[in-house]
Amino acid sequence: MLDAGCGIGVLGICAARALGSKPGLKVRAQDRDELARGFTEYNATRNGVPASVLSAHTEPLLAADPPWDLILSNIPAKTGEPVLLDFIARSAGLLSKEGSVMLVVVKPLSDLLRSRIRELKLPLFHEENGKEHTVLAYGGGVELNSVLNSDPQNSGDDFLKRRRVYFRCAGDFELEDIAYHIDAIHGVADFDTPSGVVQVAAKLVKRLALRPAAGPILVHEPDQGHFPAWLLRYRGAEPPGMPQSQTRTGPLVLSGRNILALEAARQNSLLALGDRVSGGKGASGIILAPAVDLFLDRERLSAAADQNREQPGGGYSFIALFPELVPQTNRLGAYWEGLAALLTDGGMAVIALPSSAAERFDREKPMGFTRLGDIKRQGFRALGYERR
Repeated sequence: MLDAGCGIGVLGICAARALGSKPGLKVRAQDRDELARGFTEYNATRNGVPASVLSAHTEPLLAADPPWDLILSNIPAKTGEPVLLDFIARSAGLLSKEGSVMLVVVKPLSDLLRSRIRELKLPLFHEENGKEHTVLAYGGGVELNSVLNSDPQNSGDDFLKRRRVYFRCAGDFELEDIAYHIDAIHGVADFDTPSGVVQVAAKLVKRLALRPAAGPILVHEPDQGHFPAWLLRYRGAEPPGMPQSQTRTGPLVLSGRNILALEAARQNSLLALGDRVSGGKGASGIILAPAVDLFLDRERLSAAADQNREQPGGGYSFIALFPELVPQTNRLGAYWEGLAALLTDGGMAVIALPSSAAERFDREKPMGFTRLGDIKRQGFRALGYERR
């Protein structure tokens, strides 16, 4: 059984409990969000579902080997219409001979997806209507190969080539007199403009003339990749008389919860300045590291910095943070702990937040960090620090 887009694991865990007597029961729970994967794993343990029955994975929707006897999904409307329509055909192609899909959708989308099921001549054998949601239960009948072959660009190693349905739009942008290009995808913020935190962070980096020294760079929560794409272009605009070797760094590590955002950021970083990314072979100079935050996943992020190094343990020369603030929680202190664990001596960090949160973050600054400067703009604030 596949729980596609598992969130905190409710559907997969309940189904595993209900079907626990079935011999050979296996449940694969998948979500694009690393935090969702962690909560699903935790909640399965709390509810007595062993890892031998339910495994949780951070991966794109329906990215799992067929065939499946049952696919469950409470798919969010914000996924995007092309992705939703693709889900119907792709899920039907992943089923075993007697398999079925049970899809929960908000009512405004039910007509669209019901029409797609009928267009593909799939058996729609049950429909359940609630106040705000509809459950559509349908069977197979579509060959997966025909779904994949319908898109001639659905091949290769590149994420957007393999899953072209995620492509949303493309655009050229400019920050602080530096131009760059973005290929935006569904399911990730900032597809039409760089966010306020990105704009203020770029302004601070330029004002302080921060140019990362030789060593790995980390950008946490890059969304579509506006900041890393801009940073690579900015770093490539070398000051007169500065040798190129002083502006080159590697690898570039992109971390965050949403693996779709990481894929978009990698694509756009390669578009920005792929030939300047050293520290790996080709695209391997850009490393993706799914991570909830710097503190919880410091070991994974440290290992990413050490890839292709002869002597591990050096840390990052530059870290840019765009934390996602979760209501009723305060993880700002954990970000300081993460910076202390990951930043090299003499390394620099830039963090961009809403102004009120930035004030709290700065008040918690521990010993060993010196503030280099800050900028406020339209309710956002960026702060720069050096570790000494």
